[in-house]
Amino acid sequence: MKLAIIGSNALALEASLRFHIHGAAVTWFIHDSKINRSIFEQDQDAEYFISSNGLDILKTLNLSYVAEKKFNYENWKNQYFLPLVNFLSQEQRVKFHQVSSITKRYLAAKETPKGKSRFLDLFRLTYEVNPQEFIKEQEQQNPETFERLSQELVLSLQTHLEMYEDFDLVLDLRESDWIKSLSVTGHALGEKKVSREHLSYGHEALDLVKNSSLISEMRELVLIGSSPLAAEILMTLSPWLKDERNRLFIISHEDWPFAQFMEEAQEQFKNQLKDVMIYFESEFEKETTSFHHKLREWQQLDDFVQAKIPRPVEPIPRLVFFSGHNATAVDQLIDKKRLFLTLEKPDFREGLKQPENNLLDLKTIGVDRVLVALDFERKPLEINLSPDEKGFFVLNPSPISFEKSWESDLNRLKGLENEIFKLFTPAHAH
Repeated sequence: MKLAIIGSNALALEASLRFHIHGAAVTWFIHDSKINRSIFEQDQDAEYFISSNGLDILKTLNLSYVAEKKFNYENWKNQYFLPLVNFLSQEQRVKFHQVSSITKRYLAAKETPKGKSRFLDLFRLTYEVNPQEFIKEQEQQNPETFERLSQELVLSLQTHLEMYEDFDLVLDLRESDWIKSLSVTGHALGEKKVSREHLSYGHEALDLVKNSSLISEMRELVLIGSSPLAAEILMTLSPWLKDERNRLFIISHEDWPFAQFMEEAQEQFKNQLKDVMIYFESEFEKETTSFHHKLREWQQLDDFVQAKIPRPVEPIPRLVFFSGHNATAVDQLIDKKRLFLTLEKPDFREGLKQPENNLLDLKTIGVDRVLVALDFERKPLEINLSPDEKGFFVLNPSPISFEKSWESDLNRLKGLENEIFKLFTPAHAH
């Protein structure tokens, strides 16, 4: 069984180890070995991102992974991930190249051979190769052939090369870590024209708010989405938001933002998010009570005194929700100091969080920075296969904050193994 595994994460590593043990011919495509970091990872237990397969192989190599009480990314990367990647590089094939397309070798997406299954035809993976790496590899492996290459030919190989390889099965285990637009519809007017200095997507947005020095001078931010990443960003921003000069707008198309997170996340993370919400709701409640007290006092003044004393200003919460809303357009003034978002709410949605904002006719907000944390998608990859292609398997890693996410991923991988063994028998089976 010749198997291609695509992914740069712990789940792809585990799948590569499992199918190596099963006797498959594995080619693991790693484009980017950087695993997206999360503040949630520090609260995972020591068994996070490891398995008995990995630990057993390390033992045969006279290596060990010394787990701390809580998951430590650098420790895991250096003692577990990288040694096992190196092991697989020796035993199987590990390609540090980006896959650009997955197709059948000869079949069109809607074509089935007469009297045969589409599984008869192999999968063809096309991937990009850095020409300098390719030239160096050829020089080492085929020095005589390399010497016969003309200098002109070597110089012509200065752009990325495309190569392909054919496989029996393909496992696409890439993470969904790409956000297409700040609008849930996939398109916001003006988005491509504004300066990226004021617009951050996905993990880039999380990295920004982790750096307190970068946001210390910002006074108004907008967070778009109520995904697990959005919850993580909100929790990270809590110290910044407690500065009375600062305000955060949260735009969510969900009627009740963070409802899914509060249902599926681990209890400790639910409580952390609750604490943030309660803090700012309590703060606003105190400000509102104080406002009504001052307003009553002002209303009791004589008219000539009222004319000299400004009417108390109604407070605005520093954590503002526009629930049930879409961000539909973004604009930037010539001085490029702030972004302005246009918000809309359709009649078929109910904004249940701070519903008073549903009644506003004009919904344009100006902010220093837009943080986009909508649900992730997979980065575009040209896939020309039938919708139910036998032999092509897709598995998305679970969000790190969800209950028993790694255990769940291992169980789903086991289910995927069972599906594959309906097509192929493991090498050691009788």
